[in-house]
Amino acid sequence: MDEPWYKRAFAREYLELYRHRSPVQGQQQVNQMLAAGLLRGCVLDLCCGAGRHLRPMRDAGLVAFGLDLSMDLLAAGRLGGTAVQADARYVPFGDARFDVVTNLFSSFGYFPDDAAHRRVLAEIRRVLRPGGRLVIDHMNAEVVIRDLKPETTDRRDGLTLKQIRRYDAEKRRVLKDIQYTPDGLPTRHWHESVRLFTPHELDEFLTQAGFAVVARYGDLDGSPFETSTSNRQVVIAQRPDSA
Repeated sequence: MDEPWYKRAFAREYLELYRHRSPVQGQQQVNQMLAAGLLRGCVLDLCCGAGRHLRPMRDAGLVAFGLDLSMDLLAAGRLGGTAVQADARYVPFGDARFDVVTNLFSSFGYFPDDAAHRRVLAEIRRVLRPGGRLVIDHMNAEVVIRDLKPETTDRRDGLTLKQIRRYDAEKRRVLKDIQYTPDGLPTRHWHESVRLFTPHELDEFLTQAGFAVVARYGDLDGSPFETSTSNRQVVIAQRPDSA
């Protein structure tokens, strides 16, 4: 049986594919979240990758920890002692441990069925303290579908990157095939498959998981969300004070 795409896609080549999602950008986004009052106390950065948000969170004085499935990305970020390798459906932290859980850069929607996505939300709720908040940064479905580029090819530093994209309306997923070809070396192929959630769907999933949706922004800086123009939807959901 083939491995799930998310176990094969997040190797070191991923960092080159998304190199515009850099540590500098991560620092800027953490600064924005701090200024918008989205971060406080003890934080879990769920699906932290190589730590481009986790490191500046800790540098800002937050008690921050990370979790990611990819050992390649954790090793690239040298996150030993600050992050654990684990599946987001099975978070290896105790109940009511965190004030905030962040889930950034469309790291929600990877699994092939919605039961697994509900399991992720249940785990997030479990590890949040009463009154704690989830900051989930997801694509804005309407804009992503409308503006999706079917194919792009980029040349950079002795490397050719070809990406083929489509939207599967039946499964509500953005599908991307990547061809990564260093000069003189064989091409490496992998794909991505991310479930899109409309604002209404995401609110419904969060509410069913026991969260109260308290805000939706167009970016991590707390700017207003506009359905037809915002590239992102940043949703703030709170675990109620009572159990």
